[in-house]
Amino acid sequence: MSEAKAKPTGPVPPYFETIDGEWAVDGKTASALAAEAGETPLFVYSSAALEARIGELRAAMPKQLGIHYAMKANPFAPLLGWMRGRVDGFDVASGGELKLALDAGVAADKVSFAGPGKRDRELEFAIANGVTLNCESEGEAERAFVIGERLGITPKIAVRVTPS
Repeated sequence: MSEAKAKPTGPVPPYFETIDGEWAVDGKTASALAAEAGETPLFVYSSAALEARIGELRAAMPKQLGIHYAMKANPFAPLLGWMRGRVDGFDVASGGELKLALDAGVAADKVSFAGPGKRDRELEFAIANGVTLNCESEGEAERAFVIGERLGITPKIAVRVTPS
């Protein structure tokens, strides 16, 4: 019988390390993280790595540029709560993502709702909560204005323009 060879791991990505030959995040080894969680698989996030990446982005961009977190990247509620104080806004692409953002304590005026195919109930939820709608068509804007009129609320609408 031949012995199984260890799979090469390659270089350790930035913001991570090895401790006694074991992959580690923020000073905790993978086995310690698994023991703490009680089971695997599990997702592990490094607040230090996230903080560093946000800092790098801010340093590279003009000061007047706002940084938004695209929730489709990861809508995990504790992550959203952590990001809330570190980015300027959140971009959502569905009514479900919008609800997750609001439930995580994200202020509605910090949320923009983009994406085609928004249902009337999603438009109503966004308008009622004061979220900015990135309208994808003239028809969507018309629907938003009708819903806003019914609710007695002027919708906050942004128009996406793609030059030809």
